Amino acid sequence: MLLLRSKSPRRKEIFDTLNLVYEIDPFEVDESSFAGERPLDYLKRITLAKLGPAPLNSSDLYVSADTIVVFENSILQKPTDIQDAIEMLRMLNGKSHFVYSGLGLSSHEKTIFDYDTSEVEFKKLEKEKIQKYVKEALPLDKAGAYGIQDFGSPVKNFKGSYTNIVGFPIRKFYSEHDLWSPFLRGNITISEWNTFQ
Repeated sequence: MLLLRSKSPRRKEIFDTLNLVYEIDPFEVDESSFAGERPLDYLKRITLAKLGPAPLNSSDLYVSADTIVVFENSILQKPTDIQDAIEMLRMLNGKSHFVYSGLGLSSHEKTIFDYDTSEVEFKKLEKEKIQKYVKEALPLDKAGAYGIQDFGSPVKNFKGSYTNIVGFPIRKFYSEHDLWSPFLRGNITISEWNTFQ
């Protein structure tokens, strides 16, 4: 059994598009950061914690992911409310930041952590446009208070993997193809795979 340890609709969509046979069973963790904790240390700790206990069955594989937005070496978590989302976007307005998505894989024999990095540049938006985006997109479940895939997204351009910014480090997942390929309903062609980069 392939178990996705996430309730994110975006990660579910990626797994569906990959044509994987899987089940969803999130493992809830406290996502608070420690005082002085560096962003990548936080990412590794939370991603691995979301895996939960290791599978007992040798044929099972658990997959977790966590995404953080980092601006000036500080993590921007999911906003607490609409006003918090507006403040985050005003902070990022017209500037660049980094998005890191961690990948956790846990089998009966081993646990793997890896991550990917993308750089995102925001458009320079007036206050009214920021407020309009937040009220229409309601990005309260997204790190940094935005989704690159949203209509009216504040993203101007980016470097790196698009899917990584959406919330799943697909290139790192593919590098562990041997672990999850038994759960494919069919084969993925190169052209299909390239759509995820």
